[in-house]
Amino acid sequence: MSEFKKSLMTFESIIRNRGVKVTSIMSEWLAVWSKYLRFEQSFSPQRLIPYKRGTILHVHFGFNVGSEIGGSHYCIVMENNNNPESKTIVIMPLSSLSHGKTKESLHHSEVYLGKIIPWEQKESYAMPLQIRAISKLRIIKPKIKSDSIAKINAEQLTELDNKLKQLFTFAK
Repeated sequence: MSEFKKSLMTFESIIRNRGVKVTSIMSEWLAVWSKYLRFEQSFSPQRLIPYKRGTILHVHFGFNVGSEIGGSHYCIVMENNNNPESKTIVIMPLSSLSHGKTKESLHHSEVYLGKIIPWEQKESYAMPLQIRAISKLRIIKPKIKSDSIAKINAEQLTELDNKLKQLFTFAK
């Protein structure tokens, strides 16, 4: 048996033993990931709209390990002057207050932003410890000019910048 087939069999066994929910999530992710792999060779980031710092994107982070953010989430573009020809972009993931979570119960590393997505009713918070570069292939919306676009304001961006300084530097 080939190493690839052995790996697939091991993978399937592990996922099935994790339960119905994980199996369903992984199946959905494999379909999305396959689409990305098929589209990767012909992907042209120049066809997307330009993304400015503070713009809110809806992206698919995929199925990740441990406590890395996964699934479909909104995020904020953190990069200054992202090159439209670049296939990647630096973002900060967002999540929403739900399941009993309140502004007061947020982790000290998280930043409450409130209702920042006009078409969503939930309040959002940013997760600076999950900042990362992603492929623009992961962007669900906005992709074209007619897609709705939301942005955070300058004060909120400054608050995120200050939190990043606090978390990642010794600057006062």
